[in-house]
Amino acid sequence: MNTTTRTDITTFQVAIDPKRLITLLSVIAGVLLLIHIGLTVYHYTISDLPWLLRQLFDVDEENNIPTWYSSIALLIASGFTLLLGYQKKADKDKWARYWVFLGYSFLLLSLDEMAGLHESLNSVTDSSWAVYAVLPVLLLAVAYLRFLFALPTPTAVLIMFSGALFVGGAIGVELYTEPYLHNDELNTLAYNLWTPVEEGLEMYGVILYLHALLHYMAAGGHITDSASTDSRVEVTMNVGKR
Repeated sequence: MNTTTRTDITTFQVAIDPKRLITLLSVIAGVLLLIHIGLTVYHYTISDLPWLLRQLFDVDEENNIPTWYSSIALLIASGFTLLLGYQKKADKDKWARYWVFLGYSFLLLSLDEMAGLHESLNSVTDSSWAVYAVLPVLLLAVAYLRFLFALPTPTAVLIMFSGALFVGGAIGVELYTEPYLHNDELNTLAYNLWTPVEEGLEMYGVILYLHALLHYMAAGGHITDSASTDSRVEVTMNVGKR
């Protein structure tokens, strides 16, 4: 990261190749999901596997490799969204606060992925946390409609689709598989094949959002070609009076 300072502004330049980043995240997500499926099928149809091995790659568990990946992917989404948001704020763009709020939302989701904060709600209520998340998500979607309509149509469509994927996995599949919990069927092949569907929708929802965001930043001049094969994400923020 390079930083240059003038009397009134500071410019941050971050070297990144968007295409390679999206490809890398997509491949890692796919491999993790396939490992989970392979271990699950083997465990329930052929022979029992050690719990440590299954736990390490189980996408439904906490504090393991898939969780670390998801937390990092959300953190990356948060970082780029906040960089763009504060650039927009420096430019006095009226939609800047929407980007900033979205960036901090991704940061919260990243922390939640590692800490499992949403799971804590299940310990104090008989209903799944997803039931209580439906209304806030709907209200947030309505609040962001004007923001989305202000974006270029391809970007808006991709962001809406990415949100639908993420919410469909995090809330939709979570609610659909709730009977497995109540029927004490979590330790079954059927349930453990639904979990990669849930996590896969979340993972690729984040990846699709990043794809849309980076293309939007490129179109807006926030990403420009550098002398190398990389691209540069350039963010400028006011730090003093003009």
